[in-house]
Amino acid sequence: MLRRRLILGLAGTLALPLRARAHSYTHGDIAIGHAWALPSEVSGEGQAFVPMVNNGEEADELVAARSPVATQIELRRNNRYDDPPLSSFVLEPGRPLPMRPTARHLRLMGLKGPLVLDQRFPVILDFLNAGEIEVEFHIETTPGD
Repeated sequence: MLRRRLILGLAGTLALPLRARAHSYTHGDIAIGHAWALPSEVSGEGQAFVPMVNNGEEADELVAARSPVATQIELRRNNRYDDPPLSSFVLEPGRPLPMRPTARHLRLMGLKGPLVLDQRFPVILDFLNAGEIEVEFHIETTPGD
């Protein structure tokens, strides 16, 4: 019994750094998964990703985002920046809204400094019905890195 507790305790301790890096939020009916961003290039722009799901019965929308690290954040469907940004991301009830590089993402424009690997920064997400929530984004090369 003591040996089993020791092994389980050690396994939990070894897993702790991974669990500590993962984070999620709940804001009303909106569940927000691990928020992350790619390290930035010298260009002054970056990409951020935040998977979400609406657990409510009514649709909601992410209508805006802002952060002290960027002068502007656009809601983008893909990396084709010659297309206009989206006015919102619609969150249908029970349907996950994934984000990933080259697909749906937040385009960070006018970065006030580089996004450096392993650092974090806040973003305020503004939902049409649920209102605002501040979310911490982790700078990683892949989610959960």
